Amino acid sequence: MDNNSFSYRCWLVLIVTLGSLIYLIRLSGPSDLESYAQFMNVGYVLDLMKQGHWIVQHDLEGTIMSKPPLHTWLMAPFTWLFGLNRPALTLPSFLSVVALGLLVFDIGRRRFGELAGGLAALAIVLAPIMAKQITLVRTDPAFTLAVTLAALAAFSAWEGGKEGGKSWLLFWIMAAISTLIKGPLGIVLASGGLLVHFWEKRSTPQQPQFGKAHLPGIALFLALTLGWFFAAWISAGQALIDKMFYSEMYYHAVVEHQGGWRATDLLKPSFFLLLRFLPFSLAFVFALWRVCRKPADDPGERRFERFLTCWLLVGLLIFSLVKHQRADHLLPLWPACALLAGREMARFAERIGKTRFAGMSVVIGIVLIGSTYAAVNANEAKSTTTDNNSAYARELKLATNAKLAADAFLASGLDAKHLYHIDTPMTLQLYLGTYNPFITRERLEEIIVTSSAPVDFALGKTSIEDFGILDRHPDTKRVFRWPSDESEPPVMQVFRAGR
Repeated sequence: MDNNSFSYRCWLVLIVTLGSLIYLIRLSGPSDLESYAQFMNVGYVLDLMKQGHWIVQHDLEGTIMSKPPLHTWLMAPFTWLFGLNRPALTLPSFLSVVALGLLVFDIGRRRFGELAGGLAALAIVLAPIMAKQITLVRTDPAFTLAVTLAALAAFSAWEGGKEGGKSWLLFWIMAAISTLIKGPLGIVLASGGLLVHFWEKRSTPQQPQFGKAHLPGIALFLALTLGWFFAAWISAGQALIDKMFYSEMYYHAVVEHQGGWRATDLLKPSFFLLLRFLPFSLAFVFALWRVCRKPADDPGERRFERFLTCWLLVGLLIFSLVKHQRADHLLPLWPACALLAGREMARFAERIGKTRFAGMSVVIGIVLIGSTYAAVNANEAKSTTTDNNSAYARELKLATNAKLAADAFLASGLDAKHLYHIDTPMTLQLYLGTYNPFITRERLEEIIVTSSAPVDFALGKTSIEDFGILDRHPDTKRVFRWPSDESEPPVMQVFRAGR
């Protein structure tokens, strides 16, 4: 296919433009860094940037990281270039979503045709859940991109048979990258599509066979993953083992299942896939039916559609069996769904006419982008409303207030570097540019008693009277409060205690 054609360039511009537009719309709204557990990743990047802890990071509560650090490493160059702010932290997610759209377009046009590839890419960048993911400080978008590259490399290697050595090497490299982003689940999801071998074997005895050129790739995979793990183990010791293997892997695989399954648990991921990716999931459901009932006549196209189906179904089975279920977990399965949906939408366009279909697509695109804009405006209203009882609204307001409090504190001339934090907002230190993990009341008491200089400590929603510290240290004085209006609940209060 001609990579220099006008339509090809138009698709590239459209994918990048739409992804950028959604990103800018989401970024123009209030910060949600206090939501979706993003504050943990904020703590990790602060630990890296301020303390130089590259191998192992801790969050602001002093808790060791639960996942490998590659996502934190990806954020570091952007924070170094653009500072510690929300746009810099979200750039890895934005670039991952746009790169995923471009990758799906390229693969789709090669396998199913340019229109199918373009529509598959639009299903990536315009799916409602992507409007959330594109500005999240979380691992999911980067993890999805790595899993997709690994899965497609695995298919290329299998299809190439004895000539697939380079693709197997790429598979193991991307498997290592996905493992260093979110753990070993990546290699399971990326290799699930290879069950197509047994499906194809029934109908095509002369199907491609697995190559044997795995040794260099496996060696590189082990060197990258185990190299980091041993360095981290030397640095953090048993705490790393306890967190990653017992608190994360063992807990989710074994402990959570002690209560048994319910039918709703088994079906929930399927409903997530259908509802959170509308309207594109409707085309995907029909495409899945067609793969099973009316497979493609061309052997190469049939292999690829069955590979995508196995990729999806294996992943869906895994997520249906675990108890910890969120719609975001399904992101690594969506590229397979989008490719199948793109081909089905292209077929529909051929049936009703491309002009009519283009008009329908514009309307749907405007609705999806408009709904993102409306959601951002609704969030803006929630972040300023004082009587909203939803947890998400309170988190939005807290994130907004944390930024305002930090700006006011920096303008006051007080020293943020030597400030002890008790229960301040999680994102406050992002704007202060510090990494001072929270301490307990007992630890604060020890610091005040042993320090020869005055001690500044910051409180959030906790009242100084609740500490009882005024009784033991009556010379404690408040030196900062935000908001300054005493009638409003405090977001940040700074007290000075000591001799």
